[in-house]
Amino acid sequence: MSTLRTARRERDLADLLKRDHTLNGGVLLGLDGNIIEVQARAVRVNPSPGDWRGSVKITGMARGAIGEALDRISGAFAKFGVPDPEVDILVNLAPADLPKEGTWLDLPLAIIMLQAAGLLPDLPEHIEGDFILMGEVGLHGELRRVPGVLSIAYIAKPGQSVIVPAGNEKECALIMAKPGHEGCKVYSAATLEEVMRFFEGRGKLENALRQTIRFESHIPKCPDFANIRGQDKAKEAACIAAAGGHNLLLIGPPGEGKSLLAKALPGILPKLTGDEKVLLTRIYSAYGELSRDGEAVTRRPMRPIHHSASKQSLIGGGSGVPKPGEITLAHLGVLFMDELTEFSGSTIEALRQPLEDGEVRISRVGATVTYPCQFTLAAAMNPCPCGFFGDDRCRCRPAEVKRYLSKLSGPILDRIDLQVEMKRLSTDERFSTESGRSSESIRQQVEMARQRQHDRFAGAGIPFNAAIPGGSVLDYCRLSNDGMWAYRNIVDQNHLSTRSMDRLAKVARTVADLEAAPDVQPEHVQSAASFVVGGMLREMF
Repeated sequence: MSTLRTARRERDLADLLKRDHTLNGGVLLGLDGNIIEVQARAVRVNPSPGDWRGSVKITGMARGAIGEALDRISGAFAKFGVPDPEVDILVNLAPADLPKEGTWLDLPLAIIMLQAAGLLPDLPEHIEGDFILMGEVGLHGELRRVPGVLSIAYIAKPGQSVIVPAGNEKECALIMAKPGHEGCKVYSAATLEEVMRFFEGRGKLENALRQTIRFESHIPKCPDFANIRGQDKAKEAACIAAAGGHNLLLIGPPGEGKSLLAKALPGILPKLTGDEKVLLTRIYSAYGELSRDGEAVTRRPMRPIHHSASKQSLIGGGSGVPKPGEITLAHLGVLFMDELTEFSGSTIEALRQPLEDGEVRISRVGATVTYPCQFTLAAAMNPCPCGFFGDDRCRCRPAEVKRYLSKLSGPILDRIDLQVEMKRLSTDERFSTESGRSSESIRQQVEMARQRQHDRFAGAGIPFNAAIPGGSVLDYCRLSNDGMWAYRNIVDQNHLSTRSMDRLAKVARTVADLEAAPDVQPEHVQSAASFVVGGMLREMF
């Protein structure tokens, strides 16, 4: 009998060497999900079976945490009493030329190792469709949440389903429930054992799409403009900035509402579309900003940056695959840089290309990625080192003031369309009980102005007035005869450069859009000039 058992065992092991096994996993490269084909087969019988770590070899540019996956998986197998393999297993991650990092592939690696060792069957017959498996395997067999699963689920094919750790299923459902993913399912599991039982046909996993999922906003509400006292000129500039996508610089003494106004700015931007919500949630998920399942970015982001922030944290970077920076987390929202002149010169100058292009390309040895960063820059600064320029309390010498303001270069100022000098509030303004316009009222006006721009730029790929490319400004910013005369007069009197005169036309066009005017009139040009031309900074450049 022992001879028969030995012969049967040898036939079974020989049969294992003939089988090919394939599963789908996924990894994140930048913000883009990539489907990874996990291939495995037993390559030879091991006469003296060893542990899993010594019996499995992984190829296909596996880096970082993937190289440690065998240790975690081996610990989980010991927890569930999985025997050591009797064969040596070769695993390939295809495409082999794509860098693979992170812990997304732990789960498909664990399952395909069991299949190649003959300890787990391939997909049971009663389960239809194709699967993408994602998840980190803990040493005790638990499945842990991983960032960026939404971007991987985003590229799932119709009818393809995903298996993710418990705590990732709602995030995946955000995209899987949308048109184009009909027939897809989102299964979640708390432990590796649950997935093993599922593949054995002895257990079931729940489809999260059968449940009603309510998403919580990851972005808190911002202050209401109705609660900001005085500063009517700055409020007007904020409205223009929101309507035309213009960058805004607030200059004034400390404690007079610069930060409050900037933090209220996202509340008057147009509401996010469904696709924009998905994109922003993908960004925040990839960055690891979503603290729990069921969170989504449903409001415009507001990213306040301290002046001690490094250039890398602002722009993005890091070793291996570069990570997104604050400018990408502020995509479609507001990036607030308080105390602008306290930032290092190199950090400020690094914003020049992202502000111009609306995206940033970061190259490292490991990979080159492109991140979106179409944000509204709201910056604030004091008018002098002490902050009380023009006040009896100011003791700054003229040379000190000039040196302080000169920290901002001409090219950076050229990319900030609106510059407002805020004054100290009067006593009556401080104690006023009258409420100004609410953010909701301003936002409705802004949305109507954006709709006019959407119609004007249909098919041109221009999102708003501030993004009109040079050389095409007057093609889109139609001025009346009187408006053109006023425009030429201001350009001539102030000796404006070509870029500055383009900025003047764009802002004037936005002012006209807010008033539903088909042509730019002289009053629109004059209003725009009060923000674009003159001021203490303009006098220096």
